[in-house]
Amino acid sequence: MPALPLIPQTDLRVRRTRRLLTQALIELSAEQPLEAITVRDLTERAEVGYATFFRHYTSIQDLLRGAVDDLRAELFGLLPPLAGDAPEQAGALVFQHVQAHPGLYRLLLSSALSLELRNQIIAMGVEGLLDTFEARPGARVPVEVAAHHFIHSFLSLIEWWLQQDQPHSPERMGEVYCELILRPTQAAALQPRTAPKVQR
Repeated sequence: MPALPLIPQTDLRVRRTRRLLTQALIELSAEQPLEAITVRDLTERAEVGYATFFRHYTSIQDLLRGAVDDLRAELFGLLPPLAGDAPEQAGALVFQHVQAHPGLYRLLLSSALSLELRNQIIAMGVEGLLDTFEARPGARVPVEVAAHHFIHSFLSLIEWWLQQDQPHSPERMGEVYCELILRPTQAAALQPRTAPKVQR
């Protein structure tokens, strides 16, 4: 059996530092408005050097942007195609990920400072959706409108679940997602893509 490739110690230190800073931001944002948090606050909570922060990020907004990129990579690695045979399972996987990282999702979805990042999340979600679905022939709802409605609704469902302290299981929320968002939007405007999307 071939040996697994070793991760350079430098990369491990970088990942650890970034994880500590992200966790510190999540903790502090639960105690005070995000706009009031300073880099000094972050580095003291994370127990890393002040100058170390700027070796990784240019600002707190840059740290949030990095968290969005990490979140996207994790979610895209977890999710089967939304047009697959088990969309409830795909939805449940998203809610399981939210359940494992509630502070990060609250931070990214509810903060005024992260509004730009929320828009980025929406844009990425719409792009991913349109890679999977195309316009249903004869649909009266334009596909771009349907895609934005879909992603906004999905994010709102996640927010509600977090705000209500997760009253239903991720599996149940996967079913709710299908019944409330996926199937109605498909019926109104979308169908699974029959051919790869043409890149312009």
